[in-house]
Amino acid sequence: MRLPRLKAVLEAYLFLSEKPLRVEEVCEKLEVSPSMVEKALDEIQEDLEREDRGLRLERVAGGAVLATKEELFEELNRLGPVRRRRLSRAALETLAIIAHRQPITLPEINAIRGRDSSVPLQTLISRGLVKAVGRRRELAGRPFLYATTEEFLKVFGLNSLGEIQGDEA
Repeated sequence: MRLPRLKAVLEAYLFLSEKPLRVEEVCEKLEVSPSMVEKALDEIQEDLEREDRGLRLERVAGGAVLATKEELFEELNRLGPVRRRRLSRAALETLAIIAHRQPITLPEINAIRGRDSSVPLQTLISRGLVKAVGRRRELAGRPFLYATTEEFLKVFGLNSLGEIQGDEA
């Protein structure tokens, strides 16, 4: 496949997909080299960086997604409601604890926050930001262990957890 065609296919996929595009998947399914996929993504990113474009290419969750340029939000809101679901303070506190201490149990989260976190935790699970990843066998009742998801990385514009835990630049 030639680069212009690959670029068009990737741009269309990025527009239609709800999940990040992964270089490895493209290479496997379209039988192209990783360097060719990276070159196509770099060119898409350069095209979108122009001032007259409304989207940007963002590298998140180990892949690439299209995102709206933040400087357009005011005008977009005037056109009509833009879907931006906010998290409560309790949900954000709970999410921050999980992101930094994962995997972690609900009793451990409650101890850190000093209050019951079961409702904010259920909100985070329902939004796909957190999931149960196992159980803590050595504790009474074998409580669930919770960790962040790929959706968490995508929503917060992170490529990996190392970016919030100080392991990566």
